Amino acid sequence: MYAQLREGSAWHDVEETIKSITENRIDTRYATLVSDDAHPSTLLSQGHLDHIVRRAIEEGVNPITAIQMVTINVAQCFNMDGDLGTISPGRFADILLLSDLTKVKVDKVIINGELVAEGGKVVVDLSRVSYPNFTKETMHLARSLTPEDFSIEAPVGKTQEISTRVMEIIEAKVGTYARECILPIQNQHVCIDINQDIIKVAVVERHKATGTMGKGFVKGFHLKEGAIASTVAHDAHNLLIIGTNDKDMAVAGNTLAKVGGGMVAVKDGEIIALLPLPIAGLMSEEPVEKLAPLVEKVDEAWKRLGCDLVSPFMTMALLSLAVLPELRLTNRGLVDTVNFKMVNLFEK
Repeated sequence: MYAQLREGSAWHDVEETIKSITENRIDTRYATLVSDDAHPSTLLSQGHLDHIVRRAIEEGVNPITAIQMVTINVAQCFNMDGDLGTISPGRFADILLLSDLTKVKVDKVIINGELVAEGGKVVVDLSRVSYPNFTKETMHLARSLTPEDFSIEAPVGKTQEISTRVMEIIEAKVGTYARECILPIQNQHVCIDINQDIIKVAVVERHKATGTMGKGFVKGFHLKEGAIASTVAHDAHNLLIIGTNDKDMAVAGNTLAKVGGGMVAVKDGEIIALLPLPIAGLMSEEPVEKLAPLVEKVDEAWKRLGCDLVSPFMTMALLSLAVLPELRLTNRGLVDTVNFKMVNLFEK
């Protein structure tokens, strides 16, 4: 069994997980360093695995051990050590030359014996890949969304307030808390409560135009106005929308349906940031240098709407991942992921 110690733009886990190495001194041959959900800006400003190796070294891991955790350990984990993982006869000549070991400063990169990068710059021509049209036609909603689609009707007999299941996020963590919160009712519809930091969340099926849609409430994003939508919504990657009002939520969802997916922020019916991800609603054909400013604009839009969290769209993308504790929302409704069952939005 191999342990994967993760460091991403939002998930800064190496600081804690590396203690298994530095404090308990377990066998490091079954430990690997991995990335997860790295922003374009992180890749440009800090690096990728080189950054994660640096983080391990900063936490007290021997530099040679840290490099082992991204080379031979990984190759053996995936049964690829016959070709990769070591500089030895019979293996591919994939080699990094470092000018500073402890700072992991990469001077040259050699792939299969060919120099491909030097001094932080690519020195070979990379051909542009063209993706077929079917990969860019994945937004299949049953129909355009309306503000009324996001209204949540109160049960019969409830007129003022109601006990409601609410997902509460944890900043820079993948888990949620399953909360029971009292929400107000107006005109027979359950409303958000900004004072409790509770807003709406919806998951709309977008692959087969089934029209299925789950609705609920989420706590912890600090949004004061507007709405955010994303088709990066693990693991089914349906259309995920959070917001403070139904109109902006509809505008956000319809905008992504029009551009083929991505991320969007809306305020007062106007788009204030848009990151198109037309390939399966998840990826872009554009280079990282061009994407990074668009991601930054989305991040700035979150702040403009009131959110001050670290990488909030990474946290948002996990709201629909129905395997993580404790409560998640899918297009089929709320899932109690501790007890592995669907649950009602309202407490009985």
